[in-house]
Amino acid sequence: MAMKFLSDEWCAAAMKAINDNPAVYRGFRDPKTFDHKMYFGLLDKPEVISYFTFEGGKVTEWTEEKIHGDGPFDFGLRATVDAFRQAAEGRVEGGKLLMGGLLKVTDGQISLAIQNAGAFNNFLLSFGQVDTDWDV
Repeated sequence: MAMKFLSDEWCAAAMKAINDNPAVYRGFRDPKTFDHKMYFGLLDKPEVISYFTFEGGKVTEWTEEKIHGDGPFDFGLRATVDAFRQAAEGRVEGGKLLMGGLLKVTDGQISLAIQNAGAFNNFLLSFGQVDTDWDV
């Protein structure tokens, strides 16, 4: 059964897909030191947001709960559902969506995504492994 994009149930399934995808880990510049507090949300629906933590290149938690309070965040990203879906379905690489302005960095530095482009692209592509209800 499809899970609502960025819901707690979806986040748990996405976390598993990401951590099970060796291309994500290999894509980090230095996975052992990739420890970051992050969030993803929707541009057109600011109330739709989820928070996650990377430790040693693995996602250790991902939820709708404000697990990092109000920040600071190492990286925050907002986009439309369609932009996230394009990356998940492999129609457009996440890095191209980012450079084209369809994925917007709203906290932190774009350099974090650029330096870890292989991980970033495969992270978003892993969303395609989750049965997703994109009607958010």
